[in-house]
Amino acid sequence: MKNWRIPWRAAVWLPLRDKPGASLLAILGVALGVALALAIALINVQAVDNVAAGLRRLSGTADLVLDRPGGTLSQEWVRRLAMAPEVQRVAPQLRVTAVAANGQYLEVWGIEPLATAAMGQPLLPASLASKPFAIFDPLHLVLDQSALQRLHLRVGDSLSLEVRGVQRHFRVIGSIPDPTPGQALAVMDLGAVQWLWGREGDITRLDIRLQAGIDRQKFVRQWQDALPPGSFLRSPRKEGRIQAQASFAYRANLLVLSLVALFTGAFLVHTTLSFTAIRQRHSLAILRVLGLREREVLVAGQLQGLLLGIPGAMLGVPAGILIARLALQQMGGDLGAGYFSSAQASLAAHPFLWASFGLAGVAAAAFGAFWPAWSSRHLPIVRILGNGAEEDSREISYWAALPLGVLALAGVLAPAWQGAPYGSYLAIALLLFAMLILLPGLLRIIGLLPEFPGALGHLLRAQLLRQSGRASRSLAAIVVAFSLVIAMAVMVGSFRDSVAHWLQEILHADLYLEAGGRDGDTLPSNLPSELCHPPLVTYCSPLRRRTIQLLPNRPPVMLLAQGINSQDPGRTLHLLERAAPDSQGLPPVWISEILARLGHWRPGQIIRLPLGPSGVEVRIAGIYQDYAYQQGAITLPLHDYQQWTGDKEINGLALWLGANTTTGDLLERLHRLYPASIHWQIATPGQIRKRSLEIFDQSFAATYALEAVAILIGLLGVGNGFGAQTLLRQQEFALLRCLGLRRRDIFRLLLGEGLLLSSIGVVLGTILGLVISLILIKRVNPLSFHWQMELQIPWGDVLPLAAGLILLCTLTMLLAARRVMGKDTELLHDQ
Repeated sequence: MKNWRIPWRAAVWLPLRDKPGASLLAILGVALGVALALAIALINVQAVDNVAAGLRRLSGTADLVLDRPGGTLSQEWVRRLAMAPEVQRVAPQLRVTAVAANGQYLEVWGIEPLATAAMGQPLLPASLASKPFAIFDPLHLVLDQSALQRLHLRVGDSLSLEVRGVQRHFRVIGSIPDPTPGQALAVMDLGAVQWLWGREGDITRLDIRLQAGIDRQKFVRQWQDALPPGSFLRSPRKEGRIQAQASFAYRANLLVLSLVALFTGAFLVHTTLSFTAIRQRHSLAILRVLGLREREVLVAGQLQGLLLGIPGAMLGVPAGILIARLALQQMGGDLGAGYFSSAQASLAAHPFLWASFGLAGVAAAAFGAFWPAWSSRHLPIVRILGNGAEEDSREISYWAALPLGVLALAGVLAPAWQGAPYGSYLAIALLLFAMLILLPGLLRIIGLLPEFPGALGHLLRAQLLRQSGRASRSLAAIVVAFSLVIAMAVMVGSFRDSVAHWLQEILHADLYLEAGGRDGDTLPSNLPSELCHPPLVTYCSPLRRRTIQLLPNRPPVMLLAQGINSQDPGRTLHLLERAAPDSQGLPPVWISEILARLGHWRPGQIIRLPLGPSGVEVRIAGIYQDYAYQQGAITLPLHDYQQWTGDKEINGLALWLGANTTTGDLLERLHRLYPASIHWQIATPGQIRKRSLEIFDQSFAATYALEAVAILIGLLGVGNGFGAQTLLRQQEFALLRCLGLRRRDIFRLLLGEGLLLSSIGVVLGTILGLVISLILIKRVNPLSFHWQMELQIPWGDVLPLAAGLILLCTLTMLLAARRVMGKDTELLHDQ
């Protein structure tokens, strides 16, 4: 037992215990990395699980779902499918958007109660078992829990609902759990919804249960071509995958960015153990004389990594769970990005995920401990037992960076896989490793600088040139962390500037009116004729917004029918490409950059829109920039849309005011004509820009948090590294004092070293960060989100951050040196 404990205490435990501050910082770095990576992963998994579980609950035992995004189906399809020999049961639905008296929006679902109950869909309360025919009363409805809370109602209360200007009064006869988390929902009889709001013969969804043994794929192939344009048969499971696919790229990018924190945490462990290994080389050499073998030196280093990694992982896992829970409560399952309709999502237990990221934290610590232990095991004992071996190290050949650079280039050029550019992320990791390999050589650029004045300047230059390897270990964490922070800052800043510029280009009207954010939220059809005449308003442009299914196995895209001038579309759209003049006379449409990439479409191409009884052929007249609709958008003239569909409803209205008209004048007239307009969304271009950028900042809140954590871990690493480096030079400082240098001279020497080294580290991190930002802007964003942006370097943020880092690094060295200077007499005696 004693033979086992002596190496353990001397080679593993005592070196870490002697420097508790450095060890604690390393543990904290691992904990922060594990916490953020796990939190993002939990949020991703939970968001997709909630969507999939909600769709499974709503479909019950349905095998297929028939819907027509943005449109309706004739009730004739209920009869046709119900009579098909392969079909056992059908359950139709009609969904409309209603406005309550307090301005709250909620979805009203008309269902066939008997078919819904037979399908096993959770849309009827158990309390109706004693009075099963109550739901058939056209003045009765059922609310889910979210609707009860938002409307401040209880079962038995009355409420009024308005759909497209028609108001009806109802009594709440029951409640159900939320079918979709966070969405306010009312359930009524299908016939009542059709009758009360003039939707006779319309349905929006049809759930289908097939006979036993029927092949679903064969059934879909048999019926798909006969369906109305824009209609699709999907399995509920596939529908869930399509919903999840909408945010896959966003979630994949967040997850990769969260692993950055774990990556930088590993470098913090590496920095700590590098100097720990150097400090204990003398004691390890003595232990090797006493019988410790080389492989046991390697094991001792790995055990040190485990001693730092295991506590870090044990702290990081519960912290990650807490962060995920808080984020879900505050921002929802998409972290405020707007992909999922639910505002909140509960966090389920995922022990496998917890264990995976805990082990990843331990592995990161073991990775950080590997090289220091590997380089220590081969040191010659005789050299170590003498003086001057403290700085011996084995550096990787600079030529090793060349294949990493080649592989990084291949990764950048690689296509996306399942919507995520994993090759580009691999390229970023390879560039980081290449920089670390080249860092000692890059620090030798000090030799190219002019001679520093004075004896201290000469001593400073010689010291840094001789110990570039040691200095590179100190700078590793800050170069990695700062490069990633610069990359993210440039990418996010460029994106924000692009969005702001795009809003400036498209918002030309004086005032914008919107009924709401959904297709069913409409304005009165006579509103343009009531408002749009001089001198109050000089011009107005109505907008009809709805979703249509254009691409198979993709979420629906947004159709925008508005008053656009076909001869000069640039007044309304920010065009990127235009088609050549059309000789066929087909109606023109314009598609967003995102839709062009998703559909692999180009200007001049002819496509078919699922509008009208049999669809209509149109020609792509151009591609425009759009950041609002992440699944793609298509714009066409309003008069063409109304001619094809007969749909005269509008969702929004853009107004150009007269010369002597103020916004207050117009709003006064509007509220007088339409008292319900107090619930509409009315904004000026300035208000829209401000709100849009606020939403942008909320969407990237997780990214800002990751940047802050990365820089925090980098600062911990540089503080640990510089402090350890200064402590290792105790004998050097004592000897310099003996040779006549004063205390303030040594502080001036350390000040110069700190300023020079931290400046070089920040410069190298900035250069690497700019290269990574180019990969993010030119490859990651186009491959992930299918949009482009211009490179904009936010120097106003970068320069103060760089100056602060340089100052903090220098102060860290000076504080560490101050701790040492009081021991110079004892050290001189030892020397």
